[in-house]
Amino acid sequence: MFKRFTKKIIRNGIKNILTGDDSLSIDGEQRVIKEEINKQAREVLKNAIDKPEILLDFIKSKGTQIVKSKHIHKILLLFGETEGFITPMKGIKALLFTTVINMFSPVKLKAGFSTPAIFALNDEPVNIYILAHQFHLWLSYINNLPGFEERTLYNFKNFWKQGHQSQDVSYLSVDEIFSLKDIIARELEALSFVKELGREFEGQKKSIKKLREGGSVNL
Repeated sequence: MFKRFTKKIIRNGIKNILTGDDSLSIDGEQRVIKEEINKQAREVLKNAIDKPEILLDFIKSKGTQIVKSKHIHKILLLFGETEGFITPMKGIKALLFTTVINMFSPVKLKAGFSTPAIFALNDEPVNIYILAHQFHLWLSYINNLPGFEERTLYNFKNFWKQGHQSQDVSYLSVDEIFSLKDIIARELEALSFVKELGREFEGQKKSIKKLREGGSVNL
């Protein structure tokens, strides 16, 4: 008789139990955290709609640095990153990144072979709607939801580059596949939140417009 294959994978409040036939995911703690993240993100962004500095001050209050430069897009492109929330880097990439950032940003990062999580933004007024997605991802990160490990993000970027033509993940280990699912989940959660927030804000704008035009609003 063959012994039944079983494996447990535990990652930041989520437990996956694999057998030879299927898998079981236990993530009760995560669900509570995600609800709190949505609640906090909505509250901060609502207050920051007309005062973007509220959002930036909140980010900095959690110990995350914000660097700005009019050349930020070109700088980030060199390192395979995009504007917004940047996860920690290590090694020579971190050293080169901090060196270049410090050349073009008034906010200086500590030069070395590791960087903290930061926000890298263009030196212009903040667009709350664009930044909302990155803000939600950052909240997931500082609340220790899984998916932001260096190797996981590397695999995610490669998976994303492959597009729909190739979604082969046979080169990944079981642990890496579950971690890949984590970061995809974080992205989908952020996108879903932004979509809901957009509908909510659009409804508020229409209501305010009606009031200004002397119309009535259904409450």
